[in-house]
Amino acid sequence: MLTAVIAAQLIALAFIKFWPAKDTPDKMFQEGDFSESVIRFEEAIITRQTSSPPPPPKPTAPIPEPTDEIIEEEITDLDDIQFSENPDSLSTAAIGEQGEEEGPIAGSPAQPPRVIRIVEPSTPDAAQQANIKAEITVNFLIGTDGSVEEAAIEEIRLYEGPESGDYEIVKTINYGITEATLNAALQWKFQPARDEGQPVRAYSTQIFTFGF
Repeated sequence: MLTAVIAAQLIALAFIKFWPAKDTPDKMFQEGDFSESVIRFEEAIITRQTSSPPPPPKPTAPIPEPTDEIIEEEITDLDDIQFSENPDSLSTAAIGEQGEEEGPIAGSPAQPPRVIRIVEPSTPDAAQQANIKAEITVNFLIGTDGSVEEAAIEEIRLYEGPESGDYEIVKTINYGITEATLNAALQWKFQPARDEGQPVRAYSTQIFTFGF
């Protein structure tokens, strides 16, 4: 029995070994014609990348070396310089007869000064003939007794005509209007400002009109 099994296996192996086989894909692949797919390296163009030389390095600023030299500053002597008290018309100020009063000035007193007497400025004849229409803002410095210590021009509005509402802010005005304004302002009387129940020096702003 064992001999018959061995003989059958040998016959099967011989049958498989000597059975004619077809061409394998590898063999067919090797026998194929790829002449059209061959790349011709003879016709290839060889390119070379050109590179520019690197830029030169930036020059470095020289580092200053410390020295022991002493530079003397020129000092201007201001003793001979004369300053004008009235550089322009807007800074024109008038001081009352009582002069300046000592003591601090309250910037925002609890009770500001209040006008109790008004003196209207007289319009100069030249201003009337020129038909001048103007508004002049005056800043008062009121003393503790209610009198005007100083009066200064802050702003001048010059209108185009008696019936026009358009105006121009100017630095100066003629016809004696500035002098008339300050002379009248020094004659005003105020109830002095009070702070913590005590009279204090304070500022007040009022407007004088001409030609209205």
